[in-house]
Amino acid sequence: MALTRRNVIHLSIGAAAGAGLASFPGLARAQDVSWDFSDEYDLNGLTGRTAMFFISELERRVGDELRITYQGGGALGYRSVDHFDAVEDGAVPIAITLATQLGGIDPFFDLTSLPFLVQSPAQARTLWRVSKPEYQRIFEDHGQVLLFATPNPPSGIHSSRPLDTPEALDGLRIRTYDVNGTQTLARAGASPLQIAWADLVPQLSTGAIDAVLTSADGGVQLSIWDYLSNFAALDYAMALFMAHANADAYAELSDNAQSAIQEVLEATDDYSWGIMQDSIEDSYTIMREHGMDVNASPPDAVFDRLRAAGSTVSQEWVERVGERGERVLAEFDAARG
Repeated sequence: MALTRRNVIHLSIGAAAGAGLASFPGLARAQDVSWDFSDEYDLNGLTGRTAMFFISELERRVGDELRITYQGGGALGYRSVDHFDAVEDGAVPIAITLATQLGGIDPFFDLTSLPFLVQSPAQARTLWRVSKPEYQRIFEDHGQVLLFATPNPPSGIHSSRPLDTPEALDGLRIRTYDVNGTQTLARAGASPLQIAWADLVPQLSTGAIDAVLTSADGGVQLSIWDYLSNFAALDYAMALFMAHANADAYAELSDNAQSAIQEVLEATDDYSWGIMQDSIEDSYTIMREHGMDVNASPPDAVFDRLRAAGSTVSQEWVERVGERGERVLAEFDAARG
């Protein structure tokens, strides 16, 4: 057996159990377990709040049998783009990750940021339900267990100047979070740069960019009014964050802990969709209180340019993904009616 990082960690755990416990696997599984939960984003954001709900629900069921410590704000040194490999290798046992940053691993991960595919939180949850089995298969193939999802509120554009005409997009130096956004905005005439969340404030503070593609909630997390003065609500996409655990670490939990995790997944999804919907108007209010101009109805001409650019991106995604993509989109269309 090749000694990958994941295998070394697995062997170390087995050795630590001691020869005296080798004949009594039930005793080894009964030991209390501690996990660190990695998140690039902050505790006050939707991912942090959902992670803490998940942790608290587990604690009610299993107590100290499984202790999970939330490590937000990139405290463990990992960004979303790093999480997939880190969890697969066992460097961290559990993380929550912006799925669309994993398109290099499998283009299926770009699904939830296809431009204008979903137009409401309810549609975003429907898409999650019909696509979850395929996501589960990908994670399983990489030694991981998919747990729950947290939806990003609808993405819009925060900018230094109003997005009141299509021409306002021309040459706009805008941060994007994945390949779909980068390609869409480039084709719409902007000058996009894909920038990780942890690197965003330095780029804003130095004036390297003059716009950001993210949700209103994301803007509040950044105190974006310190850098930009306008927000255009576009309902561009509602990308998903996905919580995933190392499969070996999960398998070594007691049956009770594993059952408890499965029991709280649906409630965690319910919670995350609930707070996401509440956050939309709350974020608009906070931004307005800080002097931002929030445009909830940008001109149709702006949408027309973005939709035209995005339609090509969506077609190319289906070509890359093939039958899997066609099947999930067909199931989504049927489910949303």
